[in-house]
Amino acid sequence: MAKNKGKARFNHIQQAQKGFNHTPPTENRISMPDHKHPVFCFKHVHPDHNLNECTADEKVSLLEQIVRLSQMTWDEIERTHRHGMGSEKIEVNSLKVKCPEFITDDVNYLLSLRFQGKKPFLIHRDRFICHVIFIDNKFSVYKH
Repeated sequence: MAKNKGKARFNHIQQAQKGFNHTPPTENRISMPDHKHPVFCFKHVHPDHNLNECTADEKVSLLEQIVRLSQMTWDEIERTHRHGMGSEKIEVNSLKVKCPEFITDDVNYLLSLRFQGKKPFLIHRDRFICHVIFIDNKFSVYKH
């Protein structure tokens, strides 16, 4: 029986590759019924303001902050002081650096979250996903 199950999954993959529009079986999907907690994505981070520009200590601090933020709900983050675990809106037109193409003209602001004291990292929130756009460890992305 295990052999047939593997074959069924292989057929499912073949059908998907052929453009067959089929929703995967429920047991293969990850459910996100509660979108109250942020999920972080680094795919669209600016090439000049990313992890490569951070020291080892800054990288650790950023990761620790992301872990803490991931345990909080959006409501908790929004109620927290902006220079602590909270957020602050930064208008896109006030940035000193051009946003990556991922940020379209209809986006008016990014959210600034903090790590290692008051160092900001700017995100674009799309529902529960936090797209990290800038890691501003040198305070050079916007006027502070």
